[in-house]
Amino acid sequence: MAGPAAYQAGTMTPMAGRRLVRFSLVAALTLLGPACHSEPAPTVQAPPNPTTAPSTVLAGCVVDQGSARPSTPRTGPSPGDYTIVQPGILVAASMTSHPPFESLQGGRPVGFDIDLIAEVARRLGLRPEIQSATLSSVLTDVVQGRADVAIAALSIRSDRRSVVDFTDAYYPADLALTVGVGQARGFGLSALSGKVLGVPGGTTAESCARSALLPQARLASVKAYQDISAAFTDLSVGRLGAVLADVPTSDRLVQAVPGVQMVQVYKTGDAYAIAVARSNPKLREAINRVLGDMRRDGTYALLFQKWFQVKPPSG
Repeated sequence: MAGPAAYQAGTMTPMAGRRLVRFSLVAALTLLGPACHSEPAPTVQAPPNPTTAPSTVLAGCVVDQGSARPSTPRTGPSPGDYTIVQPGILVAASMTSHPPFESLQGGRPVGFDIDLIAEVARRLGLRPEIQSATLSSVLTDVVQGRADVAIAALSIRSDRRSVVDFTDAYYPADLALTVGVGQARGFGLSALSGKVLGVPGGTTAESCARSALLPQARLASVKAYQDISAAFTDLSVGRLGAVLADVPTSDRLVQAVPGVQMVQVYKTGDAYAIAVARSNPKLREAINRVLGDMRRDGTYALLFQKWFQVKPPSG
Protein backbone atom coordinates (compact mmCIF):
# COMPACT_ATOMS: atom_id res chain seq x y z
CA MET A 1 0.00 0.00 0.00
CA ALA A 2 1.26 3.47 -0.79
CA GLY A 3 2.69 5.55 2.01
CA PRO A 4 2.37 9.22 3.05
CA ALA A 5 2.27 12.02 0.55
CA ALA A 6 4.11 15.33 0.41
CA TYR A 7 2.10 18.53 0.14
CA GLN A 8 2.36 21.88 -1.57
CA ALA A 9 2.12 25.03 0.49
CA GLY A 10 -1.49 26.13 0.87
CA THR A 11 -3.28 29.37 1.49
CA MET A 12 -5.75 30.29 4.18
CA THR A 13 -9.08 31.59 2.96
CA PRO A 14 -12.15 32.72 4.95
CA MET A 15 -15.21 30.50 4.86
CA ALA A 16 -18.31 30.82 7.02
CA GLY A 17 -16.47 32.92 9.55
CA ARG A 18 -13.58 30.45 9.78
CA ARG A 19 -10.27 29.99 8.06
CA LEU A 20 -9.72 27.02 5.82
CA VAL A 21 -6.30 25.80 4.85
CA ARG A 22 -6.33 23.98 1.52
CA PHE A 23 -3.48 21.88 0.28
CA SER A 24 -3.13 19.24 -2.38
CA LEU A 25 -1.24 15.98 -2.72
CA VAL A 26 1.73 16.28 -5.07
CA ALA A 27 3.89 13.21 -4.44
CA ALA A 28 3.60 9.80 -2.80
CA LEU A 29 6.06 7.90 -0.68
CA THR A 30 7.20 4.61 -2.19
CA LEU A 31 7.56 1.74 0.23
CA LEU A 32 10.14 -0.84 -0.88
CA GLY A 33 9.77 -3.68 1.58
CA PRO A 34 11.68 -2.88 4.79
CA ALA A 35 13.68 -0.12 3.09
CA CYS A 36 11.49 2.99 3.00
CA HIS A 37 12.22 6.44 1.67
CA SER A 38 10.27 9.54 0.70
CA GLU A 39 10.64 12.89 -0.94
CA PRO A 40 10.57 15.41 1.94
CA ALA A 41 7.80 17.97 2.08
CA PRO A 42 9.21 21.34 0.95
CA THR A 43 10.01 23.97 3.61
CA VAL A 44 9.21 21.60 6.49
CA GLN A 45 12.11 21.34 8.92
CA ALA A 46 12.64 18.25 11.03
CA PRO A 47 12.50 18.77 14.80
CA PRO A 48 15.65 18.65 16.92
CA ASN A 49 16.66 15.53 18.77
CA PRO A 50 14.48 15.03 21.83
CA THR A 51 15.68 16.07 25.25
CA THR A 52 15.82 13.39 27.90
CA ALA A 53 14.52 13.81 31.44
CA PRO A 54 13.79 11.31 34.22
CA SER A 55 10.26 9.90 34.21
CA THR A 56 7.90 9.08 37.04
CA VAL A 57 4.20 8.87 37.86
CA LEU A 58 2.53 12.05 39.07
CA ALA A 59 0.43 11.10 42.08
CA GLY A 60 -3.13 12.34 41.74
CA CYS A 61 -2.97 12.68 37.97
CA VAL A 62 -5.18 9.99 36.47
CA VAL A 63 -6.66 10.36 33.00
CA ASP A 64 -10.20 8.95 32.81
CA GLN A 65 -10.55 7.82 29.20
CA GLY A 66 -14.02 6.38 29.67
CA SER A 67 -15.19 3.36 27.67
CA ALA A 68 -14.74 3.05 23.93
CA ARG A 69 -17.72 2.17 21.78
CA PRO A 70 -17.26 -1.21 20.05
CA SER A 71 -15.92 -1.16 16.52
CA THR A 72 -16.96 -3.87 14.06
CA PRO A 73 -14.03 -5.12 11.94
CA ARG A 74 -14.80 -4.70 8.25
CA THR A 75 -12.82 -4.78 5.04
CA GLY A 76 -12.10 -1.97 2.62
CA PRO A 77 -13.63 1.45 3.31
CA SER A 78 -16.36 2.41 0.86
CA PRO A 79 -17.47 6.04 0.34
CA GLY A 80 -21.07 4.94 0.80
CA ASP A 81 -20.43 3.62 4.29
CA TYR A 82 -20.17 6.99 6.02
CA THR A 83 -21.20 10.61 5.61
CA ILE A 84 -18.87 13.55 4.98
CA VAL A 85 -19.49 17.30 5.04
CA GLN A 86 -18.34 17.95 1.47
CA PRO A 87 -18.22 15.38 -1.35
CA GLY A 88 -14.70 14.14 -2.00
CA ILE A 89 -13.19 16.07 0.93
CA LEU A 90 -12.27 15.12 4.49
CA VAL A 91 -12.68 18.31 6.52
CA ALA A 92 -10.52 18.19 9.65
CA ALA A 93 -10.83 20.78 12.41
CA SER A 94 -7.46 21.51 13.98
CA MET A 95 -5.56 24.12 15.95
CA THR A 96 -2.30 25.61 14.72
CA SER A 97 -0.51 26.50 17.95
CA HIS A 98 0.66 23.12 19.22
CA PRO A 99 3.95 22.15 17.55
CA PRO A 100 5.07 19.59 16.53
CA PHE A 101 1.50 18.28 16.19
CA GLU A 102 0.13 21.26 14.34
CA SER A 103 1.40 24.77 13.64
CA LEU A 104 1.71 27.23 10.78
CA GLN A 105 4.85 27.48 8.69
CA GLY A 106 4.87 30.01 5.88
CA GLY A 107 1.09 30.32 6.15
CA ARG A 108 0.42 26.59 5.76
CA PRO A 109 -0.36 23.98 8.39
CA VAL A 110 2.41 21.52 9.20
CA GLY A 111 2.95 18.89 11.85
CA PHE A 112 2.48 15.27 12.77
CA ASP A 113 -1.31 15.59 13.04
CA ILE A 114 -1.48 17.36 9.67
CA ASP A 115 0.57 14.69 7.90
CA LEU A 116 -1.35 11.92 9.63
CA ILE A 117 -4.84 13.12 8.71
CA ALA A 118 -3.75 13.96 5.17
CA GLU A 119 -2.55 10.39 4.68
CA VAL A 120 -5.76 9.04 6.22
CA ALA A 121 -7.79 11.15 3.79
CA ARG A 122 -5.71 10.02 0.82
CA ARG A 123 -6.22 6.35 1.68
CA LEU A 124 -9.96 6.94 1.95
CA GLY A 125 -9.91 8.44 -1.54
CA LEU A 126 -10.60 11.94 -0.21
CA ARG A 127 -8.84 15.31 -0.38
CA PRO A 128 -7.75 16.66 3.04
CA GLU A 129 -8.87 20.11 4.11
CA ILE A 130 -7.74 21.66 7.39
CA GLN A 131 -10.24 23.94 9.10
CA SER A 132 -8.72 26.29 11.65
CA ALA A 133 -10.37 25.99 15.06
CA THR A 134 -9.85 26.94 18.69
CA LEU A 135 -9.84 24.69 21.72
CA SER A 136 -13.42 25.73 22.49
CA SER A 137 -14.67 25.09 18.94
CA VAL A 138 -12.69 22.11 17.70
CA LEU A 139 -15.12 19.46 18.99
CA THR A 140 -18.19 21.62 18.41
CA ASP A 141 -17.26 21.83 14.73
CA VAL A 142 -17.55 18.04 14.54
CA VAL A 143 -20.73 17.79 16.59
CA GLN A 144 -22.49 20.50 14.56
CA GLY A 145 -21.39 19.12 11.20
CA ARG A 146 -18.91 21.81 10.17
CA ALA A 147 -16.07 19.27 10.12
CA ASP A 148 -15.86 15.52 9.62
CA VAL A 149 -13.15 14.98 12.22
CA ALA A 150 -11.06 16.88 14.73
CA ILE A 151 -7.34 16.23 15.09
CA ALA A 152 -5.54 18.56 17.49
CA ALA A 153 -3.55 16.52 20.01
CA LEU A 154 -6.89 15.70 21.66
CA SER A 155 -6.77 13.56 24.77
CA ILE A 156 -9.25 10.70 25.00
CA ARG A 157 -11.36 11.71 28.00
CA SER A 158 -14.66 10.51 29.40
CA ASP A 159 -16.19 14.00 29.32
CA ARG A 160 -15.36 14.31 25.63
CA ARG A 161 -16.74 10.83 24.90
CA SER A 162 -20.13 12.16 25.96
CA VAL A 163 -20.24 14.35 22.84
CA VAL A 164 -17.92 12.67 20.28
CA ASP A 165 -16.43 9.29 19.48
CA PHE A 166 -12.69 8.69 19.29
CA THR A 167 -10.69 6.55 16.93
CA ASP A 168 -7.95 4.26 18.15
CA ALA A 169 -5.19 6.23 19.88
CA TYR A 170 -2.34 7.40 17.67
CA TYR A 171 -0.02 8.98 20.27
CA PRO A 172 0.79 8.19 23.95
CA ALA A 173 0.85 11.62 25.57
CA ASP A 174 3.04 11.89 28.66
CA LEU A 175 3.69 15.27 30.27
CA ALA A 176 6.93 17.17 30.80
CA LEU A 177 7.79 19.76 33.43
CA THR A 178 10.10 22.55 32.23
CA VAL A 179 11.83 25.16 34.40
CA GLY A 180 14.44 27.87 33.99
CA VAL A 181 17.97 26.52 33.63
CA GLY A 182 18.94 28.11 36.93
CA GLN A 183 16.46 25.84 38.73
CA ALA A 184 17.22 22.64 36.85
CA ARG A 185 20.16 21.35 38.89
CA GLY A 186 18.88 19.26 41.80
CA PHE A 187 15.31 20.27 41.01
CA GLY A 188 12.52 19.35 43.43
CA LEU A 189 8.85 20.34 43.50
CA SER A 190 9.49 22.45 46.59
CA ALA A 191 11.29 24.91 44.31
CA LEU A 192 7.91 25.81 42.77
CA SER A 193 6.29 26.82 46.06
CA GLY A 194 4.54 30.16 45.66
CA LYS A 195 5.14 30.29 41.90
CA VAL A 196 2.88 30.26 38.85
CA LEU A 197 2.72 27.21 36.57
CA GLY A 198 1.88 27.67 32.88
CA VAL A 199 -0.14 25.03 31.01
CA PRO A 200 -1.97 24.68 27.69
CA GLY A 201 -5.60 25.49 28.47
CA GLY A 202 -8.27 22.80 28.47
CA THR A 203 -5.80 19.93 28.33
CA THR A 204 -4.73 17.01 30.49
CA ALA A 205 -1.76 19.14 31.53
CA GLU A 206 -4.12 21.73 33.01
CA SER A 207 -6.26 19.19 34.85
CA CYS A 208 -3.18 17.42 36.25
CA ALA A 209 -1.64 20.74 37.25
CA ARG A 210 -4.74 21.76 39.18
CA SER A 211 -5.46 18.39 40.77
CA ALA A 212 -1.90 17.29 41.54
CA LEU A 213 0.85 19.88 41.18
CA LEU A 214 -1.06 22.82 42.64
CA PRO A 215 -1.37 21.20 46.09
CA GLN A 216 1.80 19.09 45.99
CA ALA A 217 4.14 21.91 44.97
CA ARG A 218 2.11 24.58 46.81
CA LEU A 219 1.90 26.66 43.67
CA ALA A 220 0.58 30.20 43.80
CA SER A 221 -1.64 29.49 40.79
CA VAL A 222 -1.99 27.73 37.44
CA LYS A 223 -2.16 29.92 34.34
CA ALA A 224 -3.77 28.50 31.18
CA TYR A 225 -2.48 29.55 27.74
CA GLN A 226 -4.16 29.22 24.36
CA ASP A 227 -0.74 29.42 22.69
CA ILE A 228 1.67 27.31 24.73
CA SER A 229 4.74 28.87 23.09
CA ALA A 230 3.86 32.08 24.94
CA ALA A 231 4.14 30.19 28.23
CA PHE A 232 7.69 29.11 27.40
CA THR A 233 8.57 32.70 26.55
CA ASP A 234 7.13 33.85 29.89
CA LEU A 235 9.13 31.12 31.63
CA SER A 236 12.36 32.25 29.98
CA VAL A 237 11.96 35.81 31.32
CA GLY A 238 10.88 34.78 34.82
CA ARG A 239 7.14 35.42 34.65
CA LEU A 240 6.45 31.73 35.37
CA GLY A 241 8.04 29.22 37.71
CA ALA A 242 7.52 26.27 35.34
CA VAL A 243 5.51 24.97 32.38
CA LEU A 244 3.69 21.63 32.18
CA ALA A 245 2.89 20.40 28.66
CA ASP A 246 3.10 17.22 26.61
CA VAL A 247 6.58 15.85 25.96
CA PRO A 248 7.00 16.53 22.21
CA THR A 249 5.69 20.08 22.46
CA SER A 250 7.91 20.76 25.46
CA ASP A 251 10.90 19.26 23.72
CA ARG A 252 10.38 21.37 20.59
CA LEU A 253 9.99 24.60 22.57
CA VAL A 254 12.91 23.86 24.90
CA GLN A 255 15.06 23.75 21.78
CA ALA A 256 13.59 27.00 20.47
CA VAL A 257 13.42 29.13 23.64
CA PRO A 258 16.71 29.92 25.42
CA GLY A 259 17.15 29.57 29.16
CA VAL A 260 14.69 26.73 29.85
CA GLN A 261 15.20 23.03 30.53
CA MET A 262 12.98 19.96 30.80
CA VAL A 263 13.48 18.36 34.23
CA GLN A 264 10.77 15.73 34.64
CA VAL A 265 8.51 13.50 32.54
CA TYR A 266 5.25 12.32 34.08
CA LYS A 267 3.65 9.07 32.90
CA THR A 268 -0.09 9.78 32.77
CA GLY A 269 -1.66 7.04 30.66
CA ASP A 270 -3.00 9.80 28.42
CA ALA A 271 -3.32 9.29 24.66
CA TYR A 272 -4.34 11.35 21.63
CA ALA A 273 -6.95 10.25 19.08
CA ILE A 274 -9.06 11.62 16.24
CA ALA A 275 -12.55 12.81 17.20
CA VAL A 276 -15.52 11.78 15.02
CA ALA A 277 -19.23 12.53 15.39
CA ARG A 278 -21.11 9.89 17.37
CA SER A 279 -23.64 9.81 14.54
CA ASN A 280 -20.92 8.73 12.08
CA PRO A 281 -19.57 5.38 13.40
CA LYS A 282 -18.72 4.08 9.92
CA LEU A 283 -16.23 6.90 9.44
CA ARG A 284 -14.59 6.05 12.76
CA GLU A 285 -14.32 2.41 11.69
CA ALA A 286 -12.84 3.37 8.31
CA ILE A 287 -10.23 5.62 9.94
CA ASN A 288 -9.32 2.89 12.42
CA ARG A 289 -8.70 0.50 9.54
CA VAL A 290 -6.47 3.04 7.82
CA LEU A 291 -4.53 3.74 11.02
CA GLY A 292 -3.99 0.01 11.43
CA ASP A 293 -2.77 -0.28 7.84
CA MET A 294 -0.37 2.64 8.35
CA ARG A 295 1.14 0.96 11.40
CA ARG A 296 1.53 -2.36 9.60
CA ASP A 297 3.12 -0.99 6.42
CA GLY A 298 5.55 1.34 8.23
CA THR A 299 4.00 4.67 7.20
CA TYR A 300 3.06 5.60 10.76
CA ALA A 301 6.63 4.95 11.93
CA LEU A 302 8.02 7.14 9.15
CA LEU A 303 5.78 10.06 10.10
CA PHE A 304 6.54 9.55 13.79
CA GLN A 305 10.29 9.64 13.21
CA LYS A 306 9.97 12.65 10.92
CA TRP A 307 8.34 14.78 13.60
CA PHE A 308 9.67 13.32 16.87
CA GLN A 309 13.08 12.00 15.80
CA VAL A 310 12.53 8.73 17.66
CA LYS A 311 10.89 5.43 16.83
CA PRO A 312 7.26 5.07 17.94
CA PRO A 313 6.70 3.03 21.10
CA SER A 314 5.83 -0.60 20.53
CA GLY A 315 2.35 -1.87 21.17
